[in-house]
Amino acid sequence: MLARKSNGPANLAKAAATAGLALAFALGVLPALALEQGEFQAGLYTAPDELFTVRSPLGPSPIVIASFDHSAGAVTFVNEEGGLFGVICTPNFDVLAGVKGNDAETDLAILRNWLHDATFPLFFERQLPGAAILQEGAATFEGRPAWIAVMQLPHGSALFRNDPATGLPVRQDSFRGLVVFSRDDHTYLIMTEVAPGQAWNSFLPTLSEFYRGITFRSPDAPIVLQTFADLQDAGN
Repeated sequence: MLARKSNGPANLAKAAATAGLALAFALGVLPALALEQGEFQAGLYTAPDELFTVRSPLGPSPIVIASFDHSAGAVTFVNEEGGLFGVICTPNFDVLAGVKGNDAETDLAILRNWLHDATFPLFFERQLPGAAILQEGAATFEGRPAWIAVMQLPHGSALFRNDPATGLPVRQDSFRGLVVFSRDDHTYLIMTEVAPGQAWNSFLPTLSEFYRGITFRSPDAPIVLQTFADLQDAGN
């Protein structure tokens, strides 16, 4: 029974709202704000404060969309063919997140709550009304507990089609497979585009390969003071 209450919901909401700005930038609905973007060189993205590095699975020259407020934020790689891979992360706000010795039910409840309580409504649903989680469930990913899902994002694709009523280009719907997991003091979501109608968890091998291109900052590295701008109303 996945009913654990997450600690620090207000802070988690702020962090997810910060991450949500990357999607808004991608859709062109927000002006530029004073947020950190990290660095991208020779196909490798380095998040601010070297929180993690991730290699582009779309080659050395994708479109890179990144937005971070210290250690909360997102980076997305897209190309003109509609390929998309992304990473969202926030600090853990449940004191038990990622703790060794948790039972599987506790770990899965924490991950599900992180997705449902803040990240999905603020990162996706708020920017793309009508966004929905089509299917979800528990999984083991790279040897650890994870929460996986497929979601539909209206007009959230990198590809366009002509609207038959107006003749104008509109974005196609996006269908994305995602994995949520904890590593050290952060919770992460990685995602990729999937074809509608395919086996619902068939994206896992693709995201496993993407995950293996990520290097996480050592927990022994110096900790940067974490502060979060209150950006929940930034899109209003």
